[in-house]
Amino acid sequence: MELLKAYWRQSKSPFYSLLFTLPMLIAYELMIFSFNHSDIIGLRNGADILFRQFFGMFNVYGFYLVGFLVLSALLTSYYFHNRQNDNRIFQYQFFILMLFESVIFAFVMFIFVDKLGSVLLSGGSAPGKKELVVLALGAGVYEEFIFRVVLISGFTFFLKDILRLHSVTSAVIAVIAASLIFSLFHYMGSLGDAFEIKSFLIRFIAGIFLSILYVLRGYGITAYTHTFYDLLVILF
Repeated sequence: MELLKAYWRQSKSPFYSLLFTLPMLIAYELMIFSFNHSDIIGLRNGADILFRQFFGMFNVYGFYLVGFLVLSALLTSYYFHNRQNDNRIFQYQFFILMLFESVIFAFVMFIFVDKLGSVLLSGGSAPGKKELVVLALGAGVYEEFIFRVVLISGFTFFLKDILRLHSVTSAVIAVIAASLIFSLFHYMGSLGDAFEIKSFLIRFIAGIFLSILYVLRGYGITAYTHTFYDLLVILF
């Protein structure tokens, strides 16, 4: 029982989340390289491209820049984890439980969203299944980092610490706002979908599901849940 309590508390921490997500990040980058054989242009997840466009505004370029930044965040988290928790035992079995938990949430999300219509992976172009698998890995890593870690954390900080709203109110508004932006993101750019109310609402509800999951269970489990969900959509 004590182990489960420790798991519930620690598994959502940045340390375990980033370490848990690292294999998916590495797999994505390696598979992307195998498709592109280039460090300049090529197949990429939309949120990944968004990251690169942001850094491009500051004349900072590089096909693998975001992967490097996530890896740097991992190393920073590992450093502070060891520094602040010298007596805490590293629990490798947590990753098995996190993987199992992610699979369960992915099936719940698949069943829930499938009732409305599975459209999250539909797009203007029609890449093959291999490309979709790679993009599913990128969706888990990068979309969850942008729309959950960055946006929800940013909105919560602004609403709670600057506007002094109640913590619950701040969290609810942050979840809704991040989910709206998550849904709208799929219609941006030349490769975005044509806007439809039905698909927008479905993506918004999926965003709500993932956002609540992030608040309760952290980045790592949410990232894997998103990827496993996308893989289920590809398979079925």
